[in-house]
Amino acid sequence: MTGSAKSVSEELDDLARQLRQGAGRELREEAAADEELTELLRRRKLTLADATRSAMHRGDRVTIVVAGMSMSHPVMAVGTDYLTLDEGDRVIDVPLAAAVVVVSARSAGGTSGRPAATTFRARLAEHEQEGGSVEVVTTEERISGRMDVVATDHLVIQDPSGDRFYVPLGIVMAVFSRFRPRLN
Repeated sequence: MTGSAKSVSEELDDLARQLRQGAGRELREEAAADEELTELLRRRKLTLADATRSAMHRGDRVTIVVAGMSMSHPVMAVGTDYLTLDEGDRVIDVPLAAAVVVVSARSAGGTSGRPAATTFRARLAEHEQEGGSVEVVTTEERISGRMDVVATDHLVIQDPSGDRFYVPLGIVMAVFSRFRPRLN
């Protein structure tokens, strides 16, 4: 009877071990599924500015495709609705609503880049106040001159000949200038 009692005891131990392992596996699989769902929900809440800012902080390579142009330069600042690329001797301000952002993962060279002008309209107002030359890229053309006025729904660009261009804000795709954004 001792042999059979031992074998029953061993069988019960094996059964208990299998039940524990099965329950543990189910709990791990459930936890992994919960983590995946949590990550998906977090990503769904991100704005384009959030995603671009994260790429800038990590030092990822960012390519902006806008108005038929593809530009791969370091991101130096990200506001709530725009970003600024560092082209070296010039900077490029791009409203995020006009751009496709392509991020290629890297692991070095990140920056904080918090602009004093949090919105694209505020950045345009900085250009107006600075008074330097800009090149405004619209959906149809490029206009070079001085940003004379940032109005409620449009820009006024005065070209070197004195002509004034009234440009709706909604068609501004990029602004090239030598005026670097003020960073906080």
